[in-house]
Amino acid sequence: MASIFPIQIKSDRLKSILAGHPWIFSGALARRPDVQDGSLVKVLCGSQLLGIGYYNSRTDIAVRMLTPRDEAIDANFFAERFRLLRRRKEEWLPSRTNAYRAVFAESDGLPGLIVDKYDRTLVCQFHTLGMNNLKPLVVEGLVKAFGPNSVVERSDVAIRVMEGMDDKPVGILSGADVKEVEIEENGFKFLVHVIEGQKTGFFLDQRENRQALVRYAKGRTLANCFSYTGGFSVYAASVAKRVVSVDISKPATEYCRRNFRLNGHAVNEEDFLAQDVFDFLKEMQPGAFDMIILDPPSFAKNKKQLTNAIKAYTTINSKALEKLPDGGILVSSSCTSHVDQSIFIKILHQSSVNTRCTLKVLESREQPYDHPYHLSFPEGRYLKFFVLQKWAR
Repeated sequence: MASIFPIQIKSDRLKSILAGHPWIFSGALARRPDVQDGSLVKVLCGSQLLGIGYYNSRTDIAVRMLTPRDEAIDANFFAERFRLLRRRKEEWLPSRTNAYRAVFAESDGLPGLIVDKYDRTLVCQFHTLGMNNLKPLVVEGLVKAFGPNSVVERSDVAIRVMEGMDDKPVGILSGADVKEVEIEENGFKFLVHVIEGQKTGFFLDQRENRQALVRYAKGRTLANCFSYTGGFSVYAASVAKRVVSVDISKPATEYCRRNFRLNGHAVNEEDFLAQDVFDFLKEMQPGAFDMIILDPPSFAKNKKQLTNAIKAYTTINSKALEKLPDGGILVSSSCTSHVDQSIFIKILHQSSVNTRCTLKVLESREQPYDHPYHLSFPEGRYLKFFVLQKWAR
């Protein structure tokens, strides 16, 4: 077990900590502690114990909390957390589904750690220095709790630089060598490249939204923009008249084709386009599609990029609305945490103003239960998903 150092916070900063927020900002510290970045710390206010977390002087978030109790931070600590998360998440897992987010960082009480379960393979991301230092204990806990065939690391994330780490490790942490995994989601099958795919290989947070989309796709001619490996496309193809998948990545487009074949869907080469979505929307003939899905990657990694992100979202939604016929369906999603629900609604409204139409909300959804946010940590709420119908003015 690693050493734990005491750290004092100001008494006027108790409220948010006692309310359950997992972050302690540098301004809340009574004094700068003489401890190494990434070290475990026992958080105190006078003699009152507030819990245990880990410290980093390099970021505004000085301490991220692991537990409100005085307990050993060892492999058993992580194993018990993982067992509890597994039991509670698998209780709600849809039938014919074997992939879900096992650990969602702060929202699951383990800041800096992401774990996605793809059948018998676990894929991890260590975002913070403190959690990275606990990696051996985390892996041991995962093996105890899940008994996986493989534990894979995909810590190729930019945030590690801000935390003072100059590496972005990718590889096998435990078990058998693996690159590709086949998963099942609501009865549909997908191939996931856990070593080279985006993030951990697949976007599990859209699972319920993909399922919800099916009712609107029936009989329609559909363009799935930013299609990646074809999550929305595969679901839609089960009921749609035609599905065209567009993504700038050629490897992702090839995986989209493979996932179509895996699910018994016809593969017409002209329906899989490795093309920039902005160019595709610009060149699209008006009325060519009566349903367009926009599920882009995050347009803002930090608050400084927010203005440009709003412009980009407004541009793609306006372009899509220009080309949709009256009565057409626009499915628009954003995973940018800095663009909250109210801002995204304004973006969609402005897009309708730009194209002189009215947008009626048929359905709005968020991230699923395995990507939770709790009320004391609203920062964990990030996914916006709208199904809208275009009405001519």
